[in-house]
Amino acid sequence: MRGCLTFLLLLSFFEFSHHQQQQQHLDNSLDSSSGQTKKDIVSKKLNSKKLKKESKKLRKQNAEVEVSAQPFIPLLPPVDSVAVIPARTRLRQDLLKNYSKDVHPVINHTHTVKVDVGLALIHLDLDEKKSILEVDAWLRLNWKDEFLSWNSSEYEGLKTIHFGVNDIWRPDIELYNSATGGAGNRDYGNTHFLVFESGEVLWVPPAKFKAFCKVGLQMWPLEAQNCKLKFGSWTSHGDQIGLGLYKNMSSVELLNFYTDNTEWDILTTVAVMSTAKYECCPESYPDVTFSFFIQRNSAFYRCAIILPCLVTMMVVVASFLLPPDAGEKLVVNSACFIVCILYLLYFLTVLPAMSDQIPLIVLFYSNTAALVGIALVLNICCLTMSRAKRYSSPPRVVRQLFSGCLGKVLCLGHYYHQVSPTHHRLTVELDSVSDNPESEQSCSQSQNVESLKQAEWLLVAAGVERLFFLVYTCAFGIVSSAYI
Repeated sequence: MRGCLTFLLLLSFFEFSHHQQQQQHLDNSLDSSSGQTKKDIVSKKLNSKKLKKESKKLRKQNAEVEVSAQPFIPLLPPVDSVAVIPARTRLRQDLLKNYSKDVHPVINHTHTVKVDVGLALIHLDLDEKKSILEVDAWLRLNWKDEFLSWNSSEYEGLKTIHFGVNDIWRPDIELYNSATGGAGNRDYGNTHFLVFESGEVLWVPPAKFKAFCKVGLQMWPLEAQNCKLKFGSWTSHGDQIGLGLYKNMSSVELLNFYTDNTEWDILTTVAVMSTAKYECCPESYPDVTFSFFIQRNSAFYRCAIILPCLVTMMVVVASFLLPPDAGEKLVVNSACFIVCILYLLYFLTVLPAMSDQIPLIVLFYSNTAALVGIALVLNICCLTMSRAKRYSSPPRVVRQLFSGCLGKVLCLGHYYHQVSPTHHRLTVELDSVSDNPESEQSCSQSQNVESLKQAEWLLVAAGVERLFFLVYTCAFGIVSSAYI
């Protein structure tokens, strides 16, 4: 194609040069032969015009060849600029045109925006020392925005659209009893809004709430607690933003991937909408409260706290059954006293020191420590009575008390038999019929008197310990029944 074009250009160039030469020759001939006839001159002019027409024809052919050598570019019909914009983009532009996210979404400002509030639980935990309930959940908010409705037939049947968290108006619903402090939706995740063609807006942000909870520690660590999450508008009253329950649900939904807390069992949940009025303002302020009734159910506390306390109590009671002159009871009760003190120090680290109620388990351990301390004093007194050498008999009233009916109740038969008149008379008669000299008989009689006095003190010591055995058994039984 390029060679053909070059050939045509050369051909036109030679024809044009030939035409110029002929024209020059014609002018020369006219100058030289001025006597030619008029007919010859006219014929030459006609030939010149013919050559010009042929030259124009060749130029036109060369132009057509150049155009055919260029690539073919098809011409498209004009396209409508509105048709290329997606329906979702057009809808978003139309809805947000002249839209203000700082104004309540009602055409008439006297109307109320109804916001439905719901909660779906994922996990919860309670920190008794800080009195804080931690809840991981999905908050469900639903309201109608009168400026975000459209006809789906005008937008290719589009019935829903998403908006960013900062694109449209959202209610300032806050947690009133929040433990994090401050307002501004800090607890919510920045998720999108789902808007329907009717103007209904659904917002389900994931949230982590920390709320103050007044805990009752009287039955710790097997107590039941009632903690609440109270939501409401931070700046608007009931005439501006009204609250309701999401889908009229009167409880908190447990999601299918709810994580069970191994320490707390959820007994029941309640969702209630209420209205409060304050003396300062004539308007009403609605709120939605979610209540959680939870029960601690942990085998760890049963094994690590309650069981050792019961064992300690039983050991202290059993120490009173040892012989009055047995020194091992001091070691046993001292160990029990140290155990009680260590547990009281542990309670001081895990429980709030300024609680309104003292846990019964703390009272149990403190009372046990006090009883063990008293038991140590009694053990020392009984050891002194049973081991120290006595030159006088115990009071007669005390001796008769433990050697009578009370002694039988306390199972002191072995002890008061040794101090009975019959036993004493037999001992004297045996000494009198012996073959010992008089000096030896007198010495033996004095020893028998001393041993009798010592047996009487041993009887008193055994009676005191058996009596406190009954007292401690009743005391521990009352404390245990009150706690368990």
